[in-house]
Amino acid sequence: MQRLLEFVSNHPLLMLALAVLIIAWIGLELRLRAKGSHDLGSFDFTRQLNTGTGLLLDLRSAAEFDKGHIHGARHMTPSQVDPGAKELLRFKEGGVLLYCQNGSGSAEVAEKLLKAGYPRVYSLKGGIAAWLQDQLPLDRGKGR
Repeated sequence: MQRLLEFVSNHPLLMLALAVLIIAWIGLELRLRAKGSHDLGSFDFTRQLNTGTGLLLDLRSAAEFDKGHIHGARHMTPSQVDPGAKELLRFKEGGVLLYCQNGSGSAEVAEKLLKAGYPRVYSLKGGIAAWLQDQLPLDRGKGR
């Protein structure tokens, strides 16, 4: 404990930088939680998917969907996502899980759904590319 106190007193700039980083990180986390949209890594995305209460949307092209998609996913292009559609409204409270090729397209759709009042919207961080990098399985063919 004595050595820790000595280190802190000898390196005030390092301690200040550490404090600023911690505060910035906490602020970012709070903003993401308040926004309602969460970029989730493959593990957390799978856990959320396994609750079974949400709608899983693959936002890539139909050809990419047919080559391989996450089990249970429905195909829909970003332009087809209508927050007022019956199919989406059924899942409004249960949550909507989104993924695209690299995570950027699903972020735009997530913002659209949040503005329409959807309380829980989750996006796969890094998209299907991250899913494959984590060596997680895909279904092949047309699916749903």
